[in-house]
Amino acid sequence: MKKSISGRRPWLASALAVALAAAALRRWQLSTAFDWLGLAVPGAQSSVILVCLLLMAGAWFVILAVYQPVSKRPWSAGQAHRWDLVFLDSGDLVYPVLVVAAAFLAAASIPMLLPMGLDQWQTYQAAVKAHLQPPSNNGVLTLATAVGALLAFLGLLQMGRDGLHPGRRGKGGFSAALPGVAGCVWLMESFRAHAADPVLWDYTPLLLAIACGMLFYMDFAGMSAGAARPRRLLWMAAMAAALSAVALVTAWMEGSWADVLLLLSQTIAAAAVLWRLPPNLENPPKLNGTPLPADGGEASIQEETTHE
Repeated sequence: MKKSISGRRPWLASALAVALAAAALRRWQLSTAFDWLGLAVPGAQSSVILVCLLLMAGAWFVILAVYQPVSKRPWSAGQAHRWDLVFLDSGDLVYPVLVVAAAFLAAASIPMLLPMGLDQWQTYQAAVKAHLQPPSNNGVLTLATAVGALLAFLGLLQMGRDGLHPGRRGKGGFSAALPGVAGCVWLMESFRAHAADPVLWDYTPLLLAIACGMLFYMDFAGMSAGAARPRRLLWMAAMAAALSAVALVTAWMEGSWADVLLLLSQTIAAAAVLWRLPPNLENPPKLNGTPLPADGGEASIQEETTHE
C-alpha cells in the first residue's frame, strides 16, 4: 500500500497544488487585469504570472512523466502490453467511485442545457416566422451539448463499472471515447457562445480546458484500446485538472452552471486516472494473485473473475 501511495503522490500533489494556485491567480486576474470597459489590460501582472505558472506546470508534468516508472514485463511473451487491463483492479474502490461521480456530474448538466437549447430554438423559429432578424444562436449546438453530456455520462458510467467489476473489457475503448466525442461538441458550443467577445482572456481558459479534457479522454480511450501512451495520458490528466480549475473560476462567477458541472466532471475523471494509473504502471494489478493476461482473451479474464 505504501508503494502504491508513493507512486501516485507526486501526480496528485502536483496537480492539486497547480489547480489551487491557478484558480487563485485567475480570481486575481478577473479582479485586476480588466479595465472598466471589460477589456484586458496589456501586461497585467496577474495575467503574466498565471501564464508562467501554467507553462512551468506543463514542464513539471513533463518531467514527472519522463521519470514515471513503467513495468517492462509483458503479460504474455510476444504480445503487446494489454494497457486496458491497467485500469482493472478489483481491490481499489477509489477509481470507480470517482469515475461514477464524474458521470453523474456530467448528467446533472443535461437538465440545464436542454431547456436552454429548446428556448433558443423556439426564439429563433419565432423570429424566422415573424420575418425578423433571427438571433445568431438557434440552439442546435446547445442541444447537441446536452446529448454529448448524456454520452459522457454513459461512457464514464461504463468506465466506472469496468473498474469496479474487472472482466469483460472489449468495449472499454469505445466507452472511454464517448466523453471525448462530447468534448468536441462542447468545444464548438463554447467557442460559438464566446467568439464575439472582444476580451480574449474571458473565454480562452475555457476553450483550453475543454480541448485538453477532450484530448485526455481520447488518450484514455487509446489506453483502453491497446494504443497506449501512458506517460502522455498522465500529462494530459494533470494539465486537464489544472486548466479546468482556471476555467471553473470564470464559469462559477458568471453563473454558467452547466459549464461548472462539466468542468468538475472532467476534473474528477482526471483525478481518477492520476490515482489509478501510476501505481498500476509500476506493478500491474493481479486477480487472485495471478497477473492479468495479455493475449487479449476476454474469456481468460472472465474465467478468473468468475472464480472469485
